Amino acid sequence: MTRSFRQLLAVILLGTSGCALFGSGQKSLVSSQNRLKPEQLANFEADAPVRRVVRLDTSIVSALATDRRMRELAWEELDESGVMSHSDRNRLNQSGIRIGVSGGTLPWALESLLRGERVNSESSAASTRRSDNASSFGLQVAIPQGSNSIIELSPEGKSLMVPPGRIDGVSKSGELNDARCVLDVTATEYGEGWVVLRFLPQIHHGSRTMRYSVSASGEQLPIRQRIQPLYDQQFEVKLHINETLVIGYQKQDEWTIGRMLLQSDSLTSTSERLLAIQLKQIEEVAGQKSMDISYSKY
Repeated sequence: MTRSFRQLLAVILLGTSGCALFGSGQKSLVSSQNRLKPEQLANFEADAPVRRVVRLDTSIVSALATDRRMRELAWEELDESGVMSHSDRNRLNQSGIRIGVSGGTLPWALESLLRGERVNSESSAASTRRSDNASSFGLQVAIPQGSNSIIELSPEGKSLMVPPGRIDGVSKSGELNDARCVLDVTATEYGEGWVVLRFLPQIHHGSRTMRYSVSASGEQLPIRQRIQPLYDQQFEVKLHINETLVIGYQKQDEWTIGRMLLQSDSLTSTSERLLAIQLKQIEEVAGQKSMDISYSKY
């Protein structure tokens, strides 16, 4: 192809498409939304992502281990047999963990504990001591779909002593510094008015530092304590809206995980903790789809 022929071809191309090449082009830039028909736009908006959020009301009660409400009276009206299989219930009981569910109105003894009432109504000096009263505090917990939440069982900053060989991964000395016991809660199944919650007891201990972690979103380096999961004590419970799950201590002669999670010893007495978790709502949160493109991000 000669040079003169190439020049002629370029002139022809510019003559036929010059307006398209050198025009402002603003009139041809029509938003994607304007190009959609009304029914197409409606289908697009209806296809927005929806995520469920489980909302729980949690309360932790602390009272003396000698308080009959903690080990006896609060459990008289709770369903312990229908919560899970017999083998799972025995496994947890042997680990010192007791599970029950209240279908609606809470037993009077549990209500009494949640209100922080005294063991009895006597006006003697012994009955007015603070140690004779039950104390409770609560918080609301939200569990987004595909995520998890943490429920604190014990305050941070104390040392835990674990008998040798009782927990895999714990050093022979058995001492865990700056330790706290938590429940890692995840929603695994959803239905109309019900949800299946998975509870994984964990021990968080040691100093807070950057630690390597692998999650569903990839590799991360969060600042956290060392985490010791207790998979042998993991369990699942199906809850309907307004039902309350109660987690307490099952007395055993030997040291158990439940004793570590739910008991505290002082020089003069032993106190226990009772955890009440009520399913308040399963909320559906709809996301928004945007057809706008932000070129500044690229």
